[in-house]
Amino acid sequence: MFINSVFCTRYPTNGKESYAHKIRKMHPTPKPPQLMRDLISFFTKEGELVFDAFAGVGGTLLGAALCGREAFGIDLNPDYLAAYRDAANALGLPVFPTIQGDCLSILQSEAGISAFTAEKPISFMLIDPPYSNMMSREKTGGDIFVYGDVATLFSNNPADLGNMDRETFLATLREVVTAALPHIKKRGYVGVFIKDLQPQKKNLNLLHAEVAASLNEIPDLYYKGMKI
Repeated sequence: MFINSVFCTRYPTNGKESYAHKIRKMHPTPKPPQLMRDLISFFTKEGELVFDAFAGVGGTLLGAALCGREAFGIDLNPDYLAAYRDAANALGLPVFPTIQGDCLSILQSEAGISAFTAEKPISFMLIDPPYSNMMSREKTGGDIFVYGDVATLFSNNPADLGNMDRETFLATLREVVTAALPHIKKRGYVGVFIKDLQPQKKNLNLLHAEVAASLNEIPDLYYKGMKI
């Protein structure tokens, strides 16, 4: 699966293989736990620690549980974290610890996440951050059939990356990864899900390239490639 740069996936949203999608669908962009499981399995070993700074409804945490890893996460929205716990319980999976709040403030605080990383460092930080203010725009094209033609904000919190303009979003995401880096083991990994925007006249809107270039400014963090 990971030998090729492009791989095809299909994840049901009904039945046993939906992995409690009916609970997790309250989030505008829930990630399939089985996709997260496959990514985590490739980049980590059993028993290692996975971290999601934008945990949402817990796709990363559920994926970690499915392949015998440990995990913890942070999210601004307590309702999303509650949905994660409900999904984990419905699936009979361990409920990993979560913190409700702004991930940047938590990571930069004195206590930070040391309680979770004292015994073992993070092996894989796997995140799906809000894509700047993409979700606050009215939907177009195929997205209308999924979400309707209205905006689907993650929250109204100004600390939410989904409410930031492009430059502020890129700078804040870089700060989040920078703050987490001391807790990631040497030769550990950071994985970021990114959705490109539609081109606008001469603006290519290749958000994945902008994010990679921004994060590549962080000392001791090196771009390894992308999967489509």
